[in-house]
Amino acid sequence: MTPKVRYPAVAEEFYPAEAGELNALLTDLFQKECSLPGMKTPRALIVPHAAYRYCGKVSADAYKSIEGRSFRTVILLGNAHSYLFKGIAIDTHDEWRSPCGKVPVDHALGKQLIGLNPELFHELEIAHHCDHVLEVQLPFLQHALKPGFSILPLLFGENKPDVCRRAADHLLSVMTDDDLVVASTDLAHYPSYRDARTIDRTTLDYMVNMDIEGLARHETDVRKRHIAGAISAFCSPDAVKTVLEIAHRMGWAAEEISYQNSGDAVHDDRSAVVGYGAIAFHLP
Repeated sequence: MTPKVRYPAVAEEFYPAEAGELNALLTDLFQKECSLPGMKTPRALIVPHAAYRYCGKVSADAYKSIEGRSFRTVILLGNAHSYLFKGIAIDTHDEWRSPCGKVPVDHALGKQLIGLNPELFHELEIAHHCDHVLEVQLPFLQHALKPGFSILPLLFGENKPDVCRRAADHLLSVMTDDDLVVASTDLAHYPSYRDARTIDRTTLDYMVNMDIEGLARHETDVRKRHIAGAISAFCSPDAVKTVLEIAHRMGWAAEEISYQNSGDAVHDDRSAVVGYGAIAFHLP
């Protein structure tokens, strides 16, 4: 039976569409300096999802922390950016492809989640069809990890505020020590360079402290302060809060790995930027 393939939707726009060019870029990004002193193998990561020319170094810094490792399934979490729906959408493709090759989708794990809570988890291929949030993680995973892993792409739609706790309940019941969780989010959207750094410093501090309530207050505060240009503190709140909930319950430690914003890119405008940060969660 011919597998159902999810082909790249944002290659060329977000990263090179040609395998040789993409591999060369990834090799260069992974070779750039990043200090990861004595870090244990992460069990979860928070990473950005912008075009590689803007966030590539931050993403590579995060993925270097799992370079050469083996995992059974990488559970990819993000808030949907291209389709409106309720609940958490599980992709139905058999495999995802990037210019670096193909990776299978862990349908068995997805079915387990649906069986636990079919009102929350449901199959919805269209939600994943052209969304970039999880797609841009695939080349980094392929470059960093040993072959043989699968992925489970999960996108959050419109949900009640407690969705992170419910999602964490079910994910923890199906995860093993051989799985990795990756939540994809960008940070402050469109304030000035200086304002972004201020907003993002607070955002990252709350994330590292796994303070979900504080992070929610910070989200509200950023909106209420009417900071010029700023429309959000970060863009995948349910995905991030689910990882924080899991990490808190598991007693993991959190460590900020990297930060910059689009104003740090060569020749980029600093009057309206987007922030990018990377955090790793690991056993203490």
